[in-house]
Amino acid sequence: MKKTFQWLMYGWKLLALTLLTGAVFSYAMFQGGFVSWFLFYAFLPFVVYAGLLAMYPLRSFQVSRHIVKTQLHAGDRLEASITLKRKLPFPLMYMVIEDCLPSGLEPLNGDEALAKQLVFPWFKRSITMSYQITPVPRGEHHFHAVRVRAGDVLGLIEKTAFYGADDAVFVYPSFQSLQYQLNERYQEDGVSGASPVHQHQSSVAASVRNYQPGDRFAALDWKTSARRSQLMTKEFEPSKSKNLFLLMDRFSSDGFEEVVSVTASILHSVLKNNAGAGLASIGKERSIFPIQEGEQHFKHMLHHLAVCDCNAADRVSRYAREELGKPSVRQADKVIVTGQITEDLMRMPEAGISPVTIILAKEKDTDLSQGEYMMIERLLKHQIRVQIMRGGRASRVV
Repeated sequence: MKKTFQWLMYGWKLLALTLLTGAVFSYAMFQGGFVSWFLFYAFLPFVVYAGLLAMYPLRSFQVSRHIVKTQLHAGDRLEASITLKRKLPFPLMYMVIEDCLPSGLEPLNGDEALAKQLVFPWFKRSITMSYQITPVPRGEHHFHAVRVRAGDVLGLIEKTAFYGADDAVFVYPSFQSLQYQLNERYQEDGVSGASPVHQHQSSVAASVRNYQPGDRFAALDWKTSARRSQLMTKEFEPSKSKNLFLLMDRFSSDGFEEVVSVTASILHSVLKNNAGAGLASIGKERSIFPIQEGEQHFKHMLHHLAVCDCNAADRVSRYAREELGKPSVRQADKVIVTGQITEDLMRMPEAGISPVTIILAKEKDTDLSQGEYMMIERLLKHQIRVQIMRGGRASRVV
């Protein structure tokens, strides 16, 4: 329908050009004189150019798109350029080159001219347009077409052509290494308490060395000291951290992007410290990543976090008992990342889901409401630990 309308408008402009030319010529023929023929000959070059432009094959251009980086992180800058090449150097007075942006990029910038540029190619065989988009949102963005519009100086003829140019940009969520804290102080045997993201020290001695001032008294190896007649200190071999299983809330909320970013940061911090981590992400589709270790495992989860959406039909507590109660998860630290505190989260201890840590992800400089403060205090009374994170940084732990 739209293409038919464009063809009708194009035909009407050709008809109007023909009628206008005939009117000027008739005026010169019947009126006669220098002025009337001067008007006709002055108008004739514009008519000839418009006629030639109407016959010029605008679709003969070869169009290519170059994207500097096809894998980015949310908040990065997307840099791209459009290049048009042609063989016939017809003088084009102006061209409007526009890269048809994916729907995921258009609402963010709010500027329709961001990927559009007016150029004056004239006889140039190669024309290049460059543009940038900052910041680029999380997701998988597919580019399909480039639109080119050209016309004459009087606007008598205007031609538009679309060129297929398929490219894709994959934008991962932003994440960072968290400066996490431990729930409990280190004990004398070198073992730390449980924490959603933490590092363990092993109590298994790997070797002994000579005592040095400042060594802990509990680390002395008395048997070896007695045999060697000097004080010896145990050296503990570090062990892997305790596993973590994370349940991400995909119910619709204003802070969902922060929920995704915090989830990615926690998984990155845990796996970077040679621990095992798993993820449960449930929306319209169910994506479960079992507890594993390694960089490849993190890439699989990060790929999912790049494309997931807040389309869950139920609150996160609806899936907590099913996912956090699995035998493979019982011995792991359990964490729920959500963008909002709700009443149903307090029923988790009654369902046998404990201990669990709730991380409330908020955008930077976002204040908690009075109702959220009251809800957090009630969760604390139910022995549920709550950690508030703003902009990827812990701002309060209760």
